[in-house]
Amino acid sequence: MSLSNVDRPLRLIQPPASATSTCHSGVASKGNDLKPIDRLTEMPDDILSFILSFLSIRDSVKARILSRRWRYICPFMLNLDFDLHTVLGINYKARYSNGDSDISWEDKSKFVTGVDQFLELYNGQKLLSLRICFCLGNEYAGYVDRWIRFAIIMKTEKLDLEFSASLESQSNKLYDFPCQLLPRGDSSQLKYLCLKSCNLRPTPNLVSRLVSLKSLDLEHVPLNQSCANNILSSCLNLEWLRLKNSILPETLCIHGPSLNLKILIVHECYGVEKFEISSIGLTTFEYIGKVKNFSFLDVPRLEKVHIKFMVAYERGTQYMFNGIANDLPRLQTLSLVLTTDEVLLIPARITRFNSLKQLELFVMISSDFNLLSITLLLNASPLLQKLHLSLHTGRSRGRRIEQQYSKHVHCELKEVEVHGFLGRSNEMELAIYLLKNAVSLERMILSTQKRLYHGGGKWTSSRCPWFEWHRKKLYLEYIQDLLAPEKINIPIVEDPKTGEVTLPGAVVVKI
Repeated sequence: MSLSNVDRPLRLIQPPASATSTCHSGVASKGNDLKPIDRLTEMPDDILSFILSFLSIRDSVKARILSRRWRYICPFMLNLDFDLHTVLGINYKARYSNGDSDISWEDKSKFVTGVDQFLELYNGQKLLSLRICFCLGNEYAGYVDRWIRFAIIMKTEKLDLEFSASLESQSNKLYDFPCQLLPRGDSSQLKYLCLKSCNLRPTPNLVSRLVSLKSLDLEHVPLNQSCANNILSSCLNLEWLRLKNSILPETLCIHGPSLNLKILIVHECYGVEKFEISSIGLTTFEYIGKVKNFSFLDVPRLEKVHIKFMVAYERGTQYMFNGIANDLPRLQTLSLVLTTDEVLLIPARITRFNSLKQLELFVMISSDFNLLSITLLLNASPLLQKLHLSLHTGRSRGRRIEQQYSKHVHCELKEVEVHGFLGRSNEMELAIYLLKNAVSLERMILSTQKRLYHGGGKWTSSRCPWFEWHRKKLYLEYIQDLLAPEKINIPIVEDPKTGEVTLPGAVVVKI
């Protein structure tokens, strides 16, 4: 398909009237020959479309070559997903397993032709979501613009354009998202917009076309402050915003008189040195990146914060354990990533977290890191009710410096979860400390499974690679032996349904 044809409109092709003759006896006669009638092709278009909806997009397209009767039947799908696999097939996925930056022009032409042909035959009345994931740039803008028009006509609620480009790609080669194609005001049904390797440059006369958005996900989308201001001032219903791997201005201001933002996620963006955040509805803030300056101007409802600094600086550590408590006195859930390679050790003096109820820590432990230093955070959080630890093995930097930590009674702590627990000495020291000093403890879960947080509320878990099921009994007996000196030697009880093993002191072991 030549690029000169990209402006032709999409059209819905109607199937020709069926000329198939039927017979009540189930056979058709011609002379003395009896031929069975294909009852499947006699079914109405809606039923055939429903049957095709159980197939993948690629297989449903192949089904059209069965006969002329099937040629114009399109599967009824509320969610369309076009990517390397669904359009070009599994062989293409294997061929480009190392990335799609080297996809040939011929394969790109096959991809856009395949998407075009499918959308031309789509005869549904509504489309919930449309996802295009492929290596496309601004040279294919005519095709992508046409697909966006189709999505708007179908009253699509979720539009996902995941193109690919390197960080060094020039912005003039990225696809320019056409805000002018979106309807004005509340007539738009678009609620979720995801753009990857695109340009988003709404001008003041186009900002009213983004008012329907509730979620905006931008990855590899360069933004200056003017564009950011136009987006934030126009998205009056925006509740969820993520900026990832994007080039941002040196000072990024996230605020607006009518901003209704509730969740803000910033992951590994470039160029920005300072954040100014003001949103009276903001409840959750996630940040992953190098150490920056934060200025929380008006965030009375901000209760949940996740922070991971990619580079170790003393000011970053100080902000984790002192600045946050001062800036956000109403903070209730705090999630911190502490790694011995990237973040300095927990300081002895920590500002008091007067409202904190849940603490999530991701710790890269090693022989030189004393897990009991976590008690410094517990001592500074008098209202803490839940403590979740995710332990991962890190590289040692030297011998551990022995240090005495004062013992406090934790009256409010009721729940403790430790993932990646292998029964090492420093892990047992912390577990025993909590069993002794958390006087209101109701449940402690010790799990060998490792848990990772990927941002935006997404988690994954994986089993310990060296742990074998036949070592389960030895492992449990080992933990019980370690607890025995603490006068805790009640028999182990295992739940046959869940596989959980309950030890005394409200301890549950998961393997």
